[in-house]
Amino acid sequence: MGKDLFTEIRVKYNTLSKNQKQVANYILEHRSKCVRMTLSELGKACGLSETTIIRFINKLEYTSYQDFRLDMAQDLSRSSVAEDGATARCYDEIRPGDDTETIKEKVIAIASSAIMDIGKLIDRQTLDQAIRWLEEARRIMFFGAGGSGVIATDVYHKFLRCGMHVINENNTHIALIHAAQLTKEDLLVLISHEGESKEVLECCRLAQNNGARVLGMTSYMNSDLARMADLCIFSSTNDSTYYSDAMVSRLVQLVIMDMLFIAISTRQDASQKALETSRLATREMKLHPQEEEGRG
Repeated sequence: MGKDLFTEIRVKYNTLSKNQKQVANYILEHRSKCVRMTLSELGKACGLSETTIIRFINKLEYTSYQDFRLDMAQDLSRSSVAEDGATARCYDEIRPGDDTETIKEKVIAIASSAIMDIGKLIDRQTLDQAIRWLEEARRIMFFGAGGSGVIATDVYHKFLRCGMHVINENNTHIALIHAAQLTKEDLLVLISHEGESKEVLECCRLAQNNGARVLGMTSYMNSDLARMADLCIFSSTNDSTYYSDAMVSRLVQLVIMDMLFIAISTRQDASQKALETSRLATREMKLHPQEEEGRG
């Protein structure tokens, strides 16, 4: 049985060149048509040379176009996807003029497919190592720039409820100071979609100078963060003009962070007790329905 080719394309999408992404986009949007195409026909349909197509399949670790097309046929058969079906549109572009129902279907399909791809993105060994580092750390600092800062704050809040010594800072200057004070007993978790944010990379450098471990999360396997981090978890996704890979990546990053949080909170008695204490601490701040009615 061939490998899951369409998943493989999505997983490696951000490692492709501009022309190779053009091939990937065409294949993902015209699956059942591409499976019947020769190498020459696919090149013409994409407006690219046969050499570019060969480089594309080589990037997916194929040496033969026939083997590539065979796996594409098997993957298409297994998923039983018709080209006009909702699942086939998981990476169909959201276009101006799409009606509300079409937009709804495309957004759901893109997000669902990206989450399902997590199984291919992360192996158990990487996940286990990340969990072990989180458990062993004396202090854990979470930091992300821009939109990734929202993810860092969310995961900080989760681990704070577990009773762990965690740090989160949105102010870049203060974040750099925190990073510079981390030691070999600490862990820095950096979140960056493209993995090239200067403040993120500087936090990485400062923390590693003092021996702190760095766990990175990015969509780009060939990014500076991926190269610098001691361990990296990838949230690679496809690209769309109106529903960018950064937007989808944030959904994937939240799911991955939930995996780490739940793994730790369910296997440590101290974490479970801390979660209950945190719940009780905020319970009185939440109004009961009867109280809300009384204030009306």
